[in-house]
Amino acid sequence: MTEGADAAFRRFVAAERDGLLAEALRLTGDPDRAEDAVQCALARTRQHWGRRGADPATTAADALHAAAARRGDGQVLESLDERPRPAPVPPARWRLDADAAATDALGRARRRRRVRTAGIAVAAAATVAATALVVPQLGTDPPDPGTAQQQVADVPVLTEPTRGSLATDAAFVEAARRVDWGPLTAPPVAERRVVLATDTPDGRVVLLAGTVDEDVRGVWLTGPAGTAPDRLTPYVPPDLGPFRPASLLVGGPGPATLVVVTAPGDEVEVSPRLQVGPRGTVNRTYEPVPAEDGLAVTTVPTTTSGTGTSIRVLRDGQPVYRAGVAVPTLPTGAGPALPAGPADVPPLDPVRPVTTRPADRLVTEALTGIAVPLGVEPAELQPQLLWSGTLPMPEVPGSAAVVVGRSPGGGLVVTTWAGQLGSTGAGRTVPCGVHTPPGTTDVTGLVVARVCDLSSPETEPSGDGRWLVVTAPAPATAAAVLDGRGGVLATVPLPDGGGATLLPTGARDVRTLDAAGRALAEVPISAVATEPFGDYGSGEVR
Repeated sequence: MTEGADAAFRRFVAAERDGLLAEALRLTGDPDRAEDAVQCALARTRQHWGRRGADPATTAADALHAAAARRGDGQVLESLDERPRPAPVPPARWRLDADAAATDALGRARRRRRVRTAGIAVAAAATVAATALVVPQLGTDPPDPGTAQQQVADVPVLTEPTRGSLATDAAFVEAARRVDWGPLTAPPVAERRVVLATDTPDGRVVLLAGTVDEDVRGVWLTGPAGTAPDRLTPYVPPDLGPFRPASLLVGGPGPATLVVVTAPGDEVEVSPRLQVGPRGTVNRTYEPVPAEDGLAVTTVPTTTSGTGTSIRVLRDGQPVYRAGVAVPTLPTGAGPALPAGPADVPPLDPVRPVTTRPADRLVTEALTGIAVPLGVEPAELQPQLLWSGTLPMPEVPGSAAVVVGRSPGGGLVVTTWAGQLGSTGAGRTVPCGVHTPPGTTDVTGLVVARVCDLSSPETEPSGDGRWLVVTAPAPATAAAVLDGRGGVLATVPLPDGGGATLLPTGARDVRTLDAAGRALAEVPISAVATEPFGDYGSGEVR
């Protein structure tokens, strides 16, 4: 970070901060949260300063909306309530002036850069029963990665002696050490470690690890109890690391066995599912499970499509890891798992008129994406199709669907998905984000403004692939897309209660209009979700 760039950044803060504070106050309704969100946005802007094609004002605005919509536990939570709110009153004096704000943002950006350079993954830690919004306090620096927190976290996990009920069976352990690793190039036999060998209520589980060309790698082996090592099925985990706890789920649907390997002495806590309360609050509750010598084996619930389980590992009383669990037949639990088999999705009648029914696959994946984290089957969500329509994309037309479910806790869960699917259902789909309005919200009155990124998988997100999807109740016939100053960038027709357009640069809000052009409601365009729905956690907690 050069002095010239820092000086230019300070001039940017002096010129733009007042506008950012006003926008943040409008989004959050709280001066302290607004100022914290602006500082996060400014730090993000400095990190991207000078990058080719990066506009500081756009970067700051995008980062501000993301920061203002984010809870402290990483779960994005937006309100879809149409009722007008009283305009928040700015404080007589902000906690920082422009110069102090620039200094604070520069410090945050430098610390983030040091963390990134050191290769440390930054993850948002969630507290038990996080029903209140948590924001960082100005003047409170995050822990430096060189402090005791890092020392607590960096303890080897993939070590011998072997853990588990078969650890004393020397013949079995030696045979497991020599097993073929399937598609993965294995280290020499003498350098392999048999980290785990155990029988569980749902079968036999082995974990092998080693190093090849300075790359730590490993493989799980699973099969029925009593199976010889060379007859077990290999599964290559995508995110194994020398200091990272490892987990695997075997069995299910229904009760299944969760195996967690940690450093000896670690504590293990498990959250079986995400909770969405009647007011739309989102949280997870973690409960301790028995762990001995770096191994925990416990029973967790699963559905036909996956599991909502998240684990949290504590070391010396401090959380060091939080993530979903790996499932050999499903994608890793870092996000909603896709179906292992056909999900039981009932036919959905649209709440609003639709001229094009969504593809079955799009609706199935939309419902599965919220049902799995909540620990239920899709049909239990009492699902409704709010709206669906087409995206006028070249070659293969796109489509979007907005689906509403009711969580076991009583809150609504509104999810938007988009896809580019052929007549056979082949193609790609993307989640666009999730809202959790209170359970008392009238579904027929929901207004949704959501960005769906269908950019080419081979390229970075671009204006040619980012679509703004809007749906609103009658008498709305159109939606004006507004910039940060209230100027109209585009107008989206809503002939059947919804529509879509390529996202205009600088778009911030949507104002719905009736046939006479009168304003009906104004809502912010929901921030693009940076984490999948489920609040599983994304690994190391720093």
